[in-house]
Amino acid sequence: MLPIDADILDANIQDNEKNQIIEEKIVYNQSIKYHLAFSKAGILSAIVKLPPKNEKQMTYTELPRPYEDEQKITDLITTLGINGKIALLLHHEKRLNKVGNEIRYIHPFKFLGYIFTHPDLKEYMAVIFDDYFIRTRFVKDFAQTMDIYDLRNKLVIYLDDFANELGISVDKIKPFIDNREWEGLLRFLISY
Repeated sequence: MLPIDADILDANIQDNEKNQIIEEKIVYNQSIKYHLAFSKAGILSAIVKLPPKNEKQMTYTELPRPYEDEQKITDLITTLGINGKIALLLHHEKRLNKVGNEIRYIHPFKFLGYIFTHPDLKEYMAVIFDDYFIRTRFVKDFAQTMDIYDLRNKLVIYLDDFANELGISVDKIKPFIDNREWEGLLRFLISY
């Protein structure tokens, strides 16, 4: 085994730290961190909003969903609803991945609340669920976000307010949350 020079090891660690930059922005009194990740070639590879880890307990109405992000939700769902899988792959994939990453910090109930209180977006969700390819990708990304919030116990505490926003009885939604049936929840909301 070759001896490792401590100075070279420290320089490598510092170089790796330079590949990631974190910036903060205040939105509705909530600090949102932007994590900028760079590839080995030094090219910007992703910008992802990260919710703060040690946030105080917020009410459902205090959870952020600014107007600019509502427009991004509309763009995402509309584009998925009006384009077929070929058009999405060839013309929209990069942009939609970027938009999805930018709004991933939004609580999933606020995300769904916006979609299912707008009839045109609800119709597009039905179209999305009619296409296996589009549905599978959407549900996969949505399920990952739901799992994260579920592990943090950030779903049940907002369930009553979410159900109230949609005008649905909590008893109809709660079994999906308890059993972690995220696709079933989406199917129920589409058909309700």
